Amino acid sequence: MDDSLKWAPPEEVVRLAKEAGFTTAEIVRIVSGCVPYSEALEVAREYAPLLEISVKEFLELRKNE
Repeated sequence: MDDSLKWAPPEEVVRLAKEAGFTTAEIVRIVSGCVPYSEALEVAREYAPLLEISVKEFLELRKNE
């Protein structure tokens, strides 16, 4: 995850990304890209509810690049 995103409130990241026209899949890849599975799982647990998807769906979107 980009260092600046680690410190931004997840709600704000999702809000700004949606306002900018990013799709759910794009947001998933931005916030979870280039991290090991264990860290991606933590990110999924935090961001999935905000994106109105399940953790499983989050992880599937992450790997379907």
